[in-house]
Amino acid sequence: MTEDDTQLEDRVEQLEETIKKMLPSRREALGMGVAGLAGASLMSGTASAGSSQVGTIGSASQQVDLFVEDLEIGDTVNGASVSGAAAGEALLSDGSGGFIFGSGGGGIYRNGSEIDYVALDASNLPAATGSGDVALVTASDEYVEDASPTVGSAFDISSASHSTSINTQGSAPEGIAWNDDGSRLYDVDSNLDKIHQYTLSTPFDITSASFSTSINTQGGRPSGIAWNNDGSRLYEVGVNTGFSQYTVSTPFDITSASFTSSASTQGADPRDIAWNDDGSRLYGIDRGTKNINQYSVSTPFDITSASFSSTINAQDSDPRGIVWNDDGSRLYECGVGDGDIYQYTVSTPYDITSASLSSSINAQDGRPNSIAWNNDGSRLYDVDDGSDNFNEYNVVTGGWQRL
Repeated sequence: MTEDDTQLEDRVEQLEETIKKMLPSRREALGMGVAGLAGASLMSGTASAGSSQVGTIGSASQQVDLFVEDLEIGDTVNGASVSGAAAGEALLSDGSGGFIFGSGGGGIYRNGSEIDYVALDASNLPAATGSGDVALVTASDEYVEDASPTVGSAFDISSASHSTSINTQGSAPEGIAWNDDGSRLYDVDSNLDKIHQYTLSTPFDITSASFSTSINTQGGRPSGIAWNNDGSRLYEVGVNTGFSQYTVSTPFDITSASFTSSASTQGADPRDIAWNDDGSRLYGIDRGTKNINQYSVSTPFDITSASFSSTINAQDSDPRGIVWNDDGSRLYECGVGDGDIYQYTVSTPYDITSASLSSSINAQDGRPNSIAWNNDGSRLYDVDDGSDNFNEYNVVTGGWQRL
């Protein structure tokens, strides 16, 4: 065994001890021990390993620790790969001083000569700062990712920071919405009386958005838009028209939308529209009364069956937009009076009467008219009628805690 191999083995043993302390329940899965690093050499090709067998494949930089059954290892020019029923339980070298755990891409990752990462899943690497079984090991300290991080969490505006902006198609954007998978973005423009549709090559990344098409709104001065869950219905709210409902024959494609019905709003100056998760409640925000209004809907996602039920005061002096998080535990508002985005904690999901203000942040351009989230709460968006921009914010969702 060379000196480099000995140092590497010692380092792996140190990491194993760290893993044992932090992740005792996952010890077997990690394939503890480094016996495989000194096992018999298998030149190339594929091999099958029975229970508890050990061995290596390829060069010394592509070694594999075999503690599992029914595992197939494929040797390639630049690295090894695993497949088979127990592929998730193999520990392979990545060829650059680190180890890859299983087919998912987790493992022990080296950053320079001092820092290693231990991860059970590729999505849990520290760069992603997601929750999960992740540990950071340095020369002098050991850290574990906090299950309840203090740095921030999904759908928390207090950990949001502006990342990028793009121009909207029109000159007075007042509403923003996404389709279900982030491949399409929408805005409504009160000067042009149009709904615009953008195609995105990278889901939920506004820098990859390109304008694709537009349709006329039902009436003048539109101020907000929303979709139902499956994209078969589109909704608009406007100062002159109240709520409008469209049937959409091709899901999330506005060019296939046809107007079907309308309904009155509680106030005379409605500015945005939102739904709960199952279409049993509809929400609006009114600039004139400075209220957030809640409606009960007897036929899900049908505005003609909506009846006003309750109201609360909006936080901003000139409120413009509202949106929910994914489970109704948080409500958000934005306005141009203070130029802020507000977050409410909601004790009874989707019931505005149980909402209490918890935090606020300054919007990027000072005149946010509508707000939206991506699916996992890692990105927040607003549309601003002063800059005529879409703004994107990154939301920090992880944190490290010293052991």
